[in-house]
Amino acid sequence: MAESEEADARDFGDIAADMPDEEEIVFDGPMKAAEAAALTSLMNNSSFLTRCSQRCGAEAVELAQQVYKKLGSSEHVGEAVEAVVTKYGAPHLRPTDIEGRSEQDTACWSLINLLKYAAACATQDEAKHA
Repeated sequence: MAESEEADARDFGDIAADMPDEEEIVFDGPMKAAEAAALTSLMNNSSFLTRCSQRCGAEAVELAQQVYKKLGSSEHVGEAVEAVVTKYGAPHLRPTDIEGRSEQDTACWSLINLLKYAAACATQDEAKHA
């Protein structure tokens, strides 16, 4: 490599510093309700879940359904989504985002991971309160 090219080389820190800051997501009541409604819609969409079973495995979808049922009320669902998105810095796991790309296979993996992480967060939360 020529000397001038080496002087122009930038490391990832320099590049990342030039990137726009990520927008902070604030989970208020209406947003939590929207996330809960989107997750309910996804979990009641049999063709979507069938495709997810084909892409991610029936066992993974069954586990996701069990976690969803354990979450219960929409209030708990919204709180679980907030916990996962905040803890993992993963806005792509918001059910409204997943629903928007539900025709893509990546949506299936996002749904599975959202509920897997929600179960882990709930278990950690239960351990704190025990």
